[in-house]
Amino acid sequence: YLSEPKDNRIIIAKHPGILDVLVKVIEEDTGEARLRACSALATLAKTSQNRSVICNKENLVVVLSNLMVQNVTKKEEKEEPATEEVADSKSESQDEGTTQDGRSFSNTFSGTFSERTDGTGSFTEDGTYSNSYGLSQDDRSIYSNGMSMSNDRSMSNDRSMSSEGASPADQYGSSTNDYDSIGEEAGVEMQMSSLKKLNIENASDFLERSQLSACASLTHLTKHCANARLLCNNEQVLNNILLLAARLEHPLHTRCLEMLCNFTRFPSNNAYLASMPKVIEILTAGGKSKLAEDRLWSIRSIQNLCSDASSKVGLATGSLLSLLSACAMRKDYEEQLAAVGALMNLATEPGSIVPLTNTKTVVATLVHLAHSPNTPASVRKIACDSLATIGLWLQTLASAGTVPDSCPFSPLPTHTATGWLRWD
Repeated sequence: YLSEPKDNRIIIAKHPGILDVLVKVIEEDTGEARLRACSALATLAKTSQNRSVICNKENLVVVLSNLMVQNVTKKEEKEEPATEEVADSKSESQDEGTTQDGRSFSNTFSGTFSERTDGTGSFTEDGTYSNSYGLSQDDRSIYSNGMSMSNDRSMSNDRSMSSEGASPADQYGSSTNDYDSIGEEAGVEMQMSSLKKLNIENASDFLERSQLSACASLTHLTKHCANARLLCNNEQVLNNILLLAARLEHPLHTRCLEMLCNFTRFPSNNAYLASMPKVIEILTAGGKSKLAEDRLWSIRSIQNLCSDASSKVGLATGSLLSLLSACAMRKDYEEQLAAVGALMNLATEPGSIVPLTNTKTVVATLVHLAHSPNTPASVRKIACDSLATIGLWLQTLASAGTVPDSCPFSPLPTHTATGWLRWD
């Protein structure tokens, strides 16, 4: 709430330890606290003066980018219940066993066996038995009774001594304090359990909202010129942005395309980005998207990449030129302007003339835009400039050729029609 007023944002962002705390909360928490920390960062990043400070904070942008792709790359694994076999152990004999502390014990019964004259016999038990502890049954009963009586006497003496040393008021006060402390602890435990339950029940919602705020923070940071170079050179951040930009079904992919476009606004990034096939694939797929905003950010990125002199020949491919021609024919002015601007950038490179002329739709699109009355003036001007540039390069290539000396000299172009064995 403190970061909502614009006047507070610079003070909060530059206060020592604030950004460190927010990063730590985002790293360690998974519930509402992380959501609030991400929201605070997104709000602070709205102020342009804070963007450089936030971006230069160690590990902050990496933490935000990792949060954006959380659960995106994880695959759900089915957990199979483990089966355990429980075997009942039986003793080998009833007379031998094992005590709880691992010591063996044995019971020995004593008695007298007498045989009668008719061949039968009888066993008379003595009434006592001994065990490994060396006590008979009678001795054990006497010992246990004596121990219980002594324990009862000692406990009663302890209670009497404790009661003699304290007054009734002290006894009552101590019991009251004990009850109060127990009540406070129980209340704290209930609050903690309720918060944990809330975080568990709303874990997915908190995560989605936290990812949205993290994406908003990075989007604001990429709009700052000084940050574009740093963020583009951060391999982890760039890979996470490309991962989401490639997933057109992901709700954050449009913002990731916008961040990628902001990277291309910094001229030094274009050669690096244009050399990555993954970037070109993502922009080509984004240019074919059904969402107008996706197409706009993708075509603008391609336009900026085509402005790099070292990348023009590599970008002049049939698939990319066909995409630019299709976007140039759309009714959206911003998209049309970006597509024609990209074609103009490629037309300024002599090595791109052959691909431009070989692609069927490029020249036809430029001619249509140059002569259509419905074409905006700025787009028509760029289309005419592109055609003139292409024509100039073709004329330069033609003039570079050598005419054999045996052929009669004539200025070029001759504008003369030719044919094979035509009759007059």
